[in-house]
Amino acid sequence: MRVLAVGFALPNPEVDNYSFAQAPSFFDYDAVVVDPSAVSRLIEEVIDQAGEHVTNSREPVNNGATSPIGTGLADLLRRRQMETERLLALGRPIVCFAYPNVYHHRVAGFTGCDRYFWLPAPSGMQYRESHLLPGDGSTVITTDSEHPFASYVDAFKKRLGYRAYFADAIPNFSEFGHVFARSAGGAAVGVELTVGAGRIVFIPPVAEPGASSDRHPLAKTIVDCLRRLLGREAEGPAPLWLKEYTLPGLAELETQHETATSAVAEAQGQLAEAKANLQELDKYRRLLWQEGKYGLEATARDAFSLLGFQITPSLDEPCALFADSDKILLEVEGAPAEVGMEPHYRLRRRLEEAIAESGKRQKGVLLVNGFRLKTPADRATQYSNALRVAAESMRYCLLTSTQLFEVTKRHLEGDQQIAGAFRRRLAASEGVFDLDSLVAAGQPQPSETANSAPTT
Repeated sequence: MRVLAVGFALPNPEVDNYSFAQAPSFFDYDAVVVDPSAVSRLIEEVIDQAGEHVTNSREPVNNGATSPIGTGLADLLRRRQMETERLLALGRPIVCFAYPNVYHHRVAGFTGCDRYFWLPAPSGMQYRESHLLPGDGSTVITTDSEHPFASYVDAFKKRLGYRAYFADAIPNFSEFGHVFARSAGGAAVGVELTVGAGRIVFIPPVAEPGASSDRHPLAKTIVDCLRRLLGREAEGPAPLWLKEYTLPGLAELETQHETATSAVAEAQGQLAEAKANLQELDKYRRLLWQEGKYGLEATARDAFSLLGFQITPSLDEPCALFADSDKILLEVEGAPAEVGMEPHYRLRRRLEEAIAESGKRQKGVLLVNGFRLKTPADRATQYSNALRVAAESMRYCLLTSTQLFEVTKRHLEGDQQIAGAFRRRLAASEGVFDLDSLVAAGQPQPSETANSAPTT
């Protein structure tokens, strides 16, 4: 049995110990043990450049785009997600020390990244409140002595300190979840989840595990639990001579199993690739209904980047667009009704600070998504009249996210001229952006479709 331990050293001959960045492909192992808190630490260290992290092939990991000399953090994280999906599709287990979820907002190019982004969840459940909740306690009681990980709880019950628990009262939990350990108050702190052909076992972590030499009993117990979970009680692989002792039909069944396993693995790889491609394209539709930094602004940055703008890299920094010799300060606002003056005040402050610093007038664009929950065809004017007047007075551009969506859509449809024309027009625009005149100035007309967004 080959076990991969990620972020938590388990000294044992059957275990390979690596960090989340440096580990080999997850699906090459019989089982994987992960410390999600270590995953979070690694992500933040890469973002803050607080430590050197490399992949298994010794490529440096950075919080940016993948290049010939380094791997982008977002790409590494998505790779682990696909590897985990494939591992579970092969029917192999994952063991996680249970911690509450946290978000990692600063991962470049990965909106919505959290501690458990890489781990598939059963249908109808998610690894966040109100399904996975934070908690603190030191009393853990086995409720199913037959479960393979009951011996882990029993062996280390005096050293366990649970940090999270599952809401096992949610609808249909019994269809995919099984509780084998609870806190003194009955909270589900030891849980096995079925995800496709695989299983995910959440166990409470050991408080203060101590030096590496103290971890040998812990490692042996976890390996023994995994062996029982996999149906392998004896240590080591089956002896070679066992192949000489066959049974009627066994060879045919082994062939069928190998063929089916190969087909599942191939299909899972295709599914993961299709899912990634779908998410990469579908994100632009968020322009039509989202709001906020991580909903609307992150997507807008991706759209502007697709259209040829250079973008301020960190989502935590005020955004600026760069095209040719132009620098354009960007502010974004979405609202369920018309957008009022609040984003104007933010942009005005930045424009005035830029003037004070450089002595020159600075260009700006305010992207708004008003009446965001209505279909674009049924929306009234998305911004207040006061905001329109303010944009004209301050000489910055007022752009709607439906207009940005339309330009993005035309670019993806193959319009070779729209991106360059849009960059030039945006840099020169003051007041309300006029997409109709941009199209009329030589852009090909799009086909009439039911889902075309309006240009105002």
